[in-house]
Amino acid sequence: MRLTLVLPSQYEDGTVVWWDIRNPAAPLSSVKYHSEPVLSLSIDPSCQGGISGGADDKIMVFNLDYNLTFGSKGGSLCFKALPIYMILSDPTAVVLTCIVRKDISMERPGIAGTSIRPDGKIAATAGWDHRVRIYNYRKGNPLAILKYHNATCNAVSFSTDCKLLASSSEDTTVALWEIYPPRKTT
Repeated sequence: MRLTLVLPSQYEDGTVVWWDIRNPAAPLSSVKYHSEPVLSLSIDPSCQGGISGGADDKIMVFNLDYNLTFGSKGGSLCFKALPIYMILSDPTAVVLTCIVRKDISMERPGIAGTSIRPDGKIAATAGWDHRVRIYNYRKGNPLAILKYHNATCNAVSFSTDCKLLASSSEDTTVALWEIYPPRKTT
């Protein structure tokens, strides 16, 4: 079985470029999401989309559409969402299309960090305005603004059990938030 590693890269001109490392000479896709440098990019757990933030006043929520061609021996589509790349098993050709699902305008510029909760329901951003913003990931609508930090928020990350969100700031603090905990199943 041959694996394809799909890797996104972020650029100062606001572009996100997607690469198949088997063929580094030509990108799979290139999309200019931002007018300023892209500072953060998170892929959802199913590798079907993501969220990006940059130095501009935009948050982009996007879908990834894969057109895969498998060889005569067949193949399988086996997504594994790792921190910044995806693995597809045994395709002979990959065509990747990035489609903006939601373009969220901010009052102030600067998103230093993004994260999508492991269940794919909620996304969070870390802002230069000292705030953490929470969004419904599927719809892209805002759910909450968390105010605790006294300086730029530079990172956000959800716990693997979806119960906590951690945020860090240049003010040297880390905050733990229990927001919209997943419902218990019986």
